[in-house]
Amino acid sequence: MTKLRSVIAAAAVTLALAAPAFAQNISLELSDRQAMMIDTGGRVSRMDVGASGHKTIMRYATPVHAGTIFYMSGGKLYMAQDRPMTGGRSLHDLLVQTN
Repeated sequence: MTKLRSVIAAAAVTLALAAPAFAQNISLELSDRQAMMIDTGGRVSRMDVGASGHKTIMRYATPVHAGTIFYMSGGKLYMAQDRPMTGGRSLHDLLVQTN
């Protein structure tokens, strides 16, 4: 019985340590009829959209073009289009910090 308890305890500790790693691995990819919302705190929530929700969102939504960059600052969400910048680099290249 002591061995079984040790195995269960080890599994519980392993799961407790691994859970935060899995929670941080949020996929930013969407499939058809899925939605993603970013709130003012920067939290991302995902939802599956039914037929009536699809009809409603399509009345108000506009397409997002490839190369759109979303950026959170001061509790506000901004978006910009990736574009060539001076020096031959693109906007997204300039965003990556090198220390």
